Amino acid sequence: MIAIIVFAATIFALPLMSRLLVAAIATLLGLSLIIRSRRVARDLLAGANENRNLNYDRKPSRAERRAMGRGLKLALDQTELRSLFPATMARADTWADRSVS
Repeated sequence: MIAIIVFAATIFALPLMSRLLVAAIATLLGLSLIIRSRRVARDLLAGANENRNLNYDRKPSRAERRAMGRGLKLALDQTELRSLFPATMARADTWADRSVS
């Protein structure tokens, strides 16, 4: 009898567990995307301080172009994840803000 109850509870819990597992994975992925995008933004701003000559017509350096490309890819990934899991990305934003403070 106990085996039947455990089996029935397992069958009913599987859909809930799969949703929780997907939410946990999406939260961790969102958190890593947010932290990486903040790191890229910090690197871009640090590079801008080195080039204070305010020459707006100059071509960005290779490192700056690569950082801008990484930032764009991260922004697109964040947009895609935010469109699929808005509440999960809000949770990841909150956790990222707590980790910085």
